Amino acid sequence: MENVLLDTDIGGDIDDAICLAYLLKEPRCDLVGITTVCGEPEKRAAIASAICRNVNRDIPIIAGLDTTLQPVPVYPKPDGAAALSNWEHDIYDKSDAPAFMYEMIRSHPREIVLLGIGNMTNIATLFNTYPDAAYLLKGLYVMNGYFGHEPLPEPYYNWNSWADPLASQIVFASNIATHRAITLEITEQLTIEATRAGELFPAKSELMKSVFDFGNSWLESSNKLTLHDPLAAVSIFYPEVCQFEKGFVRVETQKQTLMGGTSFEAARNGNVEISREVDKERFYQILSGTLNC
Repeated sequence: MENVLLDTDIGGDIDDAICLAYLLKEPRCDLVGITTVCGEPEKRAAIASAICRNVNRDIPIIAGLDTTLQPVPVYPKPDGAAALSNWEHDIYDKSDAPAFMYEMIRSHPREIVLLGIGNMTNIATLFNTYPDAAYLLKGLYVMNGYFGHEPLPEPYYNWNSWADPLASQIVFASNIATHRAITLEITEQLTIEATRAGELFPAKSELMKSVFDFGNSWLESSNKLTLHDPLAAVSIFYPEVCQFEKGFVRVETQKQTLMGGTSFEAARNGNVEISREVDKERFYQILSGTLNC
């Protein structure tokens, strides 16, 4: 059993909701808390609450930071919040997510895996405010970074780093017992057409109906589904799904045209392991099988 603390910007891309649904269904996961980050975190917390209610799970949910450590020219709102009227949910006010994270981690030293699938602001603030938090974690898994051979069309494609480059830099510099990054060039291999999403994840349960209700606006606008965040979650429980390489990560925080860009230096004594390969068929089998059981 793994004790998982989820930090998410749920409410936009549907893959956050799929990731949460997977954690709720994974039999070896004890989801001990959820924190939200990015624009309108209160609505994001309400979405998480609605999804959890569909499996009768009472999980502590904290609406976190909607500011960034480094100013960025966007303030994304959760388009999926338009569906909140269709589902019972709790109401939230903004709160101190890093303080909540720290209390959970301090109370369960070396027992909690922190999973970050949004911009890194909550997590970086946690490490800045509570310097012993990284030491007390069992593991940190993030969906963050791009280390592909081809340049990205725009820096913001590497969203979780671009949306707060300084926070990304702080998190990548942290030393944790197990520190793994699921990277964009790997998750891009897990892209399917939006029309196939219903085949892979049939909306037979109330859980999956809510996931699609909150994510349909994203599917309709993008016409595709890339399973970024679910891979980060699955890799906690099935580490063989990805192959990793250890080293150091640098984040660009100065040059506007490269803002949030990440570079990697392989090293045996590195503090981060980045994903290098994924077993796609095994991943689809695990994710679909867990959500459809």
